[in-house]
Amino acid sequence: MSDAEDTAGVADSPVRVPTAADIEALYDRMEREIGPTNWWPADSTFEIMVGAVLTQNTAWGNVDRSLGALKAAGALEPHAIAALESHALQDLIRPSGFYRNKAKALQSLSRWYIDRCGARPEGAADIADDELRAELLGLFGIGGETADDLVLYVFGRRAFVSDTYARRLFVFLGFAVPSGYPAFHRTFAPAVLATGLDVAQLQEFHGLIDEYGKAYRTEEAKAESFLHGFKM
Repeated sequence: MSDAEDTAGVADSPVRVPTAADIEALYDRMEREIGPTNWWPADSTFEIMVGAVLTQNTAWGNVDRSLGALKAAGALEPHAIAALESHALQDLIRPSGFYRNKAKALQSLSRWYIDRCGARPEGAADIADDELRAELLGLFGIGGETADDLVLYVFGRRAFVSDTYARRLFVFLGFAVPSGYPAFHRTFAPAVLATGLDVAQLQEFHGLIDEYGKAYRTEEAKAESFLHGFKM
């Protein structure tokens, strides 16, 4: 679940993409075999926001440690993070790595969330989906993957999190996946959003893809998985 680019695929040539029916069939198969994942694990909406920033380029266990430190300090709240001295916030989130930039990103996101949304997801109700994503991308430290996490899990909009696990899955399924998050998202998200999957199902789809990627990390493991022979 990081914003790091994957080098699989071809960036510049036209690529074959799955149809909406393909995506729905894939979702159904994965849901039967793996679900439910109940992803994203969090006690509050704001915890999801913080976790989406902290999980960039690190393991979830490190994020858990940082979230625990923020909770213990009474700082897992947008106004508290916005008001913290930067060095104090850095110390609390140090287990997640890249703590200077992540602290800056958390404060930028928290201040935007307070000023733009009144520190409530419902405060963004009048912002169109594309505009909301663009505003998030304009904040310090918020890349495409993090923005899509927030759009989907915090603001309850339909989105496709085009992360490394998704990239590797579609490569395994026979697609030439463009390299880099923006190109992959631009090419494949329209097919996902053309499905009848609602927000809750798209949240689950992301969880299913990530759980599959963790369980079947190599091409050999995928070839022996329940998706062996799955045609799209």
